[in-house]
Amino acid sequence: MAPLFLFSLASFLSQQFHEHKALIVLVVTGMIAGLLAQMILPGRGFGMVTTIIIGVAGAWLGNRFLKVHLVFITDPIIKEVAAAVVCAMFLALIVNILRGGNDRDKTHWRHN
Repeated sequence: MAPLFLFSLASFLSQQFHEHKALIVLVVTGMIAGLLAQMILPGRGFGMVTTIIIGVAGAWLGNRFLKVHLVFITDPIIKEVAAAVVCAMFLALIVNILRGGNDRDKTHWRHN
């Protein structure tokens, strides 16, 4: 009984992964893009959760609108990450402008 349950669970998880592979790739790319955008841009940090949210939103926007315009990049993975990072940097810049000038930097590595 237990091996049958484990086999059906593994089959279900495999099927869900294949159906939602694009969503998983988008989230992982967004996490990387948010981290890179946070490291590249000067200014305050946002914290881990907000950085991931900005990265995922930037990855979605980049893949939706900017990816087709990056014709000078031939590798599709690098093109996807570059579009995600550019859009995440743009979103992070907008969030920095909207949050104002109080210096509440949440990234401690910038002060050392």
